[in-house]
Amino acid sequence: MTKKAAIMDQPATESTLDILLDLVGFDTESSRSNLKLIDYVERYLDRLGVASERVPDPDQPKSSLYARIGPDTSGGVILSGHTDVVPVSGQNWKTNPFELVEKDGRVFGRGSCDMKGFLASVLAAVPKMIKADLASPIYLAFSYDEEVGCTGVSPLIVHLLSKENKPALCIVGEPTMMRPVTAHTGKQNFECTFTGTPMHSSLAPSGVSAISLAAQAIAQITDQAKQFRKYTISDDRFAYPFPTVNFGQIEGGEAVNIVAEKCKFSLEYRYPPGAPENAMRDFLAKLFASEYLTGQIAGHPGASANFKEIVSYPGFTAPQGSVAVEFIASTSGINDTFAVNYGTEAGHFAAAGVPTVVFGPGDIQQAHQPDEYIECAQLTACDQFLNRLIAKLAHGTSNG
Repeated sequence: MTKKAAIMDQPATESTLDILLDLVGFDTESSRSNLKLIDYVERYLDRLGVASERVPDPDQPKSSLYARIGPDTSGGVILSGHTDVVPVSGQNWKTNPFELVEKDGRVFGRGSCDMKGFLASVLAAVPKMIKADLASPIYLAFSYDEEVGCTGVSPLIVHLLSKENKPALCIVGEPTMMRPVTAHTGKQNFECTFTGTPMHSSLAPSGVSAISLAAQAIAQITDQAKQFRKYTISDDRFAYPFPTVNFGQIEGGEAVNIVAEKCKFSLEYRYPPGAPENAMRDFLAKLFASEYLTGQIAGHPGASANFKEIVSYPGFTAPQGSVAVEFIASTSGINDTFAVNYGTEAGHFAAAGVPTVVFGPGDIQQAHQPDEYIECAQLTACDQFLNRLIAKLAHGTSNG
C-alpha cells in the first residue's frame, strides 16, 4: 500500500487528505515563492471549470489567487486562507516536513495545521459547490506572506472588492478547533539597530559597545512592558487581556576581545482590541531620542542607535450582531465565541468593511512547531461544516 493510500484510510474525506498531501509537498516558506502551489490550485480549479484570477506581487515571485463559484450576484461567503508557512530550519523534525505522514489519527507536515488543512478541505468541497447550484456565491481567497505580517492579503482584498458585486461575509480558516473566534490581537514588529566603535577590548572604556547599548535598551523596554498591564481590557476571553512584548531575535559582536561594532534585535508588540495600538512605537521613539542613549553616542563618530517598524497589522473584533457571527452560529450550531492572542488576516477584511469571523480546523498550539500536525477528526469536522455551508447557500436561506 502506498503512503498516500495509507493516509486515505483515515476518517477525513479521501479527497481532502489527497489534496493536503499535495499542498504540504510544496515548500512555501515565506522566504520562498508560492507559485508552484498557486499553479496547482489554478489547474485543479480549471479542470473543474472554475475560472480563477491571480493577484501577483509586483516585487517577488508570489501571488494570491481569487475564484468565484456560483452566481455573479451580491452576497455570498469568502473562504480565506494563506498559502505560506513558517520555516523549518533549526527545528528537530522526526519526518520530512514537506511530506505528509499519518500516525494515530493525525497527519504530520509543515502547514498541515497552519493552514493548508483548511485550504485542502475547501478545495475538496469545490465539486460539491458546483453541483449544488448555489443561490449565493462562494469566493476562494488564497493569499501569501501572512506569516511575515499579513502583507499579501491587502492587494487581494482590494481586487476582490473592486468587483461590482460584493460578498456578505468572510470566514478566515485559521486553526481554531472549529470554534468561532471573534476577536484577536493586533501586532507591530520593530527592529532596533546599534552601531558602536570597534576597537581592542583593552580600550573598551574609551569606546561604545553596540551590545551594551542594545542591552540597556532591552532593559528599558522590559521595564516598560510591565507597565502595559495598565491597559488591561475587560474582555476576559483573552488569555492575556493586555499588551505583550517578546524579544524574538538578537545578534551582534565578533569576538570577546573586540568592542562590538554591530548589534540588533527584533521585538514584537501585541495588543488586544481596545488597548493602545502605538504604545510601543511611541515608547521607542522617546527612548531612542533620549539623553539616556544619545548621551552615550555623542562624541563617537559612527556610533548610532535607531529603530524601525517592520510589520504592522490591526487587531480584530466582530461586533455584536455581525452577519458573519450569526452565519457561523446558524451553520455550525455553536453560539459561544472566543478571543485569541494571535493574529490573522481577519483584521484586514474587517477594516475593509467585510464582516468576518475566524473559524477553521486544527489547534494553534501545533502551528509553527516541529512535527506540526492536524487531527484527521478536525479535517472531517471542517468537511462537514463546509457541506452545511454549501447546503445553506444553495437553498438561499443564509445571510449570505
